Amino acid sequence: MKAAYLTGVIAVGISLAVATPAAAADKTSIVIGGGPYLDVPQMTQAIDKNLWKKQGLTVKMIPFRSGRAAFEAMMGGQLDYALMAEFPAVIGAMRNLKFGVLAEMSQYVATRVIASDKVKQLSGKGLAGHKIGTTIGTNVHFMLEGVLNSAGVKAEIVSVSPPDIIAALARGDVDAAAMFPSFYGGAKKALGSRYQELPVASYRTRFILSGTADMIDNSPKTTRGVLAALLEGEKLSETNVEDTQKAVHKINQGRFSMGFIKESWPNYRRRMNLDEDLINLMIAEGKWIAGRGSIKGVKSTRALYRPFLREGPLKSLAPDRVTLK
Repeated sequence: MKAAYLTGVIAVGISLAVATPAAAADKTSIVIGGGPYLDVPQMTQAIDKNLWKKQGLTVKMIPFRSGRAAFEAMMGGQLDYALMAEFPAVIGAMRNLKFGVLAEMSQYVATRVIASDKVKQLSGKGLAGHKIGTTIGTNVHFMLEGVLNSAGVKAEIVSVSPPDIIAALARGDVDAAAMFPSFYGGAKKALGSRYQELPVASYRTRFILSGTADMIDNSPKTTRGVLAALLEGEKLSETNVEDTQKAVHKINQGRFSMGFIKESWPNYRRRMNLDEDLINLMIAEGKWIAGRGSIKGVKSTRALYRPFLREGPLKSLAPDRVTLK
């Protein structure tokens, strides 16, 4: 949990963000990084029903292992738009990179800390003194420290990469773990009867759509078209949940079982918007990053992030979805 390590993680995560943006004018063929996963059924329906065609767009989707990787690719000129959690956008704003947040797509409302039976008291206070694995310098690390601070306790935080975190917990290298939600199911299967979970109501991951500043400023028709297709996709996902779940299963080529999709469906609040809750979360995360000395000389204030929330395109299509001051 050393600040120097976190600084290195964040520095590496943004080091590629120096290339020239991809777009110069309105485009009909665009590239979006991310995926039509459980957290963005708007994208699933847009792909499955080819809602892009109505907007005169051809869209190529490129999957990434993480939102941070998608953000790096967008900043490196490989993507026009990217789906990710809000945390990479906080770092990008603190680095004054050239991008904008176009919409929050959904929220994950079932965040939790996973523990083995080594944790005898399943609460924030019960985590005191335990070894807890997490991926340092990420939103789950931020969430974990919030849980510990709220309980007024300390624990030994151990850096574990996402692919290794379930195995570390199963082996007993760590007693608990703050992991990305996509690993919860694997942890439950690996731990079996030893599995425990501590719900965390204080943090919700916000999944957002971002675009390069060049696309937002110089390709406004394209940007509105992307958002219009996703708004239509959201309407379809609300009116026919079963069809959307089947589309998630189909488009992801069975990566998620139908049982898992149905079980996980209630864990998300899916609504495109831009509101004060998002910007307040970004301020809190930025203060945490700055407090650790990972990004120096930058104050995490509303004035810093507000220009990066580019509400114009969404407001032109659905003004009720934008409630920013």
